[in-house]
Amino acid sequence: MSDAAPGRSRVGLYVLLVAALAATATAVWFPRWWEMRLYRQAEALTGVGAPIRAGNLTDARRKIDPNKTDKEVLAALGPPSIQVGTDGASTRGIWTYYYADGTMVVNLTDGIVVRISVSYGPPKIPTSRRP
Repeated sequence: MSDAAPGRSRVGLYVLLVAALAATATAVWFPRWWEMRLYRQAEALTGVGAPIRAGNLTDARRKIDPNKTDKEVLAALGPPSIQVGTDGASTRGIWTYYYADGTMVVNLTDGIVVRISVSYGPPKIPTSRRP
């Protein structure tokens, strides 16, 4: 019986050692992972690395007008480079289309185009500050 006790304590010691190493690795790795996850989400919201659409701004602007629905805009232009919006009793959306010769911002209320703004010149697409 005295031989069984050292074997059990040795297995228990190994289990405790592995658990301590796992806890230490998690304590070191998890905060950094979480911070980078939040940073990537913030970058996505600001449009970091948003794609530039094919075609030119003038042709794209001719395809849509105020009072069109969001489905008609998607059919005419495709998905936006950046899309943000709110939900609730009245939904709002801001769709940004980047083209090589400019930027078009489409404001929607309840799925209907309310305002379209156009800015000519190379688009100012945010870039990542991560190394």
